[in-house]
Amino acid sequence: MAFTPEEIKQKEFSRVHKGLDETEVREYLQTLSNEIEKLKADKEQLQTLINDKDENINRFKAVENTISEALLQAQKAGEETKHTAILRADAIVKEAEGRSDQIINDALQKARHISFQTEDMKRQSKVFRSRFRMLVEAQLDLLKTEDWDYLLNYDVDQQKVTEENIDILNKEEENNQEQINNQSVKSEEDTSKE
Repeated sequence: MAFTPEEIKQKEFSRVHKGLDETEVREYLQTLSNEIEKLKADKEQLQTLINDKDENINRFKAVENTISEALLQAQKAGEETKHTAILRADAIVKEAEGRSDQIINDALQKARHISFQTEDMKRQSKVFRSRFRMLVEAQLDLLKTEDWDYLLNYDVDQQKVTEENIDILNKEEENNQEQINNQSVKSEEDTSKE
C-alpha cells in the first residue's frame, strides 16, 4: 500500500488512555512524510533520467539502424556497381572480339578478291598474249604471201589489174581473216584447258 506525504500528515489516531506523546508522533510523522516526499522527488528525477537515457538509447538505436541500412545500401550499391562494371567490361571485350573477327573476315575477303582479280588478270594476259601472237603471226603470213610482191612490183601496169584480180585479193583476204579467227578460237580453247 502506497502512502503519500499528505496522507501521512493528515493521519488521525484514536485516543487512548495511556497514549503516546502526540507532538512527538506528529514530528515523527512529519519527518517520515518529508523523507517520503524526498524519496518520491528522487524517484521522479531518476525516472526522468531513465526516460531520457531510454530516449537517447532509442535515438542511438535509430541512428545505428540508419547507419547499418546506409552501410548495407552502400555495400549493395558497391556490389551492383562492380557487377555492372564486370558486365560492361565483358560487353566491351565481346564487342572488341566481334570487331576483330569482322576486321579479319573483311581482310580475308579482300585478300581473296585481290587473289581472284590477280588470277583473272593472269588469265586475261595469257589470252591477250595468245591472240596477239596469232595476230602477229597472221600479219607475218600476210607479209610472206606473193600478193605483196605483186602489189609492190612497180613494173606492173595499172591496166593489168582487173576486177578478177581484185576479187581474188578479196577472197584471199577473207580466207586470211577466217584463218585468224580460227586460230583465235583455238588459242582460247588451249588457254581454257591450261
